[in-house]
Amino acid sequence: MPRLARSLALGPLLLVLLAGGATAEVYRWTDETGHPHYAGKLSQVPPEKRAEALDSTQREESRFQTFEGPPAAARPASRGNVLHIPYEQHGNAILVYARLNDRVTAPFYVDTGAADVVVPAAVAAQAGVAVGADTPRESYATANGMIRQAVVRLDAVEVGEARVENVRGSVSDSLPVGLLGTSFFNHFTLQIDPAARMLTLVENPDMRGGASAETWSERFRGLRERQKRLEDYLADGTLTDAARLKELEKKRDQLAAELEALEAEADRAEVPPAWRE
Repeated sequence: MPRLARSLALGPLLLVLLAGGATAEVYRWTDETGHPHYAGKLSQVPPEKRAEALDSTQREESRFQTFEGPPAAARPASRGNVLHIPYEQHGNAILVYARLNDRVTAPFYVDTGAADVVVPAAVAAQAGVAVGADTPRESYATANGMIRQAVVRLDAVEVGEARVENVRGSVSDSLPVGLLGTSFFNHFTLQIDPAARMLTLVENPDMRGGASAETWSERFRGLRERQKRLEDYLADGTLTDAARLKELEKKRDQLAAELEALEAEADRAEVPPAWRE
């Protein structure tokens, strides 16, 4: 389970965006068959469709666009699949379109230096991600100092044919365009072809749920060690303070719940039994 007090360094792209602000126009137009198309530059839009694309952008109050559609059927990827995903080059940044929770498609910058998939607050709301007063928050170091952001779980993140379920994310109130971080890319071996403007993703058989065997083992081992130390202390019989005993028994129940949640997460990620030892 994530520690709420943990401080996470964000990727270099996010540091730049938070320090100087970010702008991104996403143009949408429809071809003669009714199929929608998206582009990050007006020059990429066919001349006869530019008025339509400009109008679609001007209707948006914010600096980004999202595209809603009917829920898509879940398509779990097969391990070892080679997936090719075209991208747009925006200066030094790579832009792709990610579909969240089978509900909304939005532009995201590729940032393998960011730990999470960082979702703009408006996009998170359209994806059905609820953020409330009781949502866990973590501290992030940025060029403008420390910020606190809500930490969430995304049911699914889909980019082209690459689909990952149960993805850790954080919700930003300041970014107009999201960031696709390592909580998505850790599921793959990533190659970037700048000439073809193509990402190549190969699902990594040595990772489950975005984590290696060593990481899974550390998570299970750490929880079990904390459980054992607490159980040994309670079994010692020297504790006489009733209030303190009640507090430690509550902590024991919390640790048991955390371990149960970790087992469920490992089941969803198809983590082998040997990785849970």
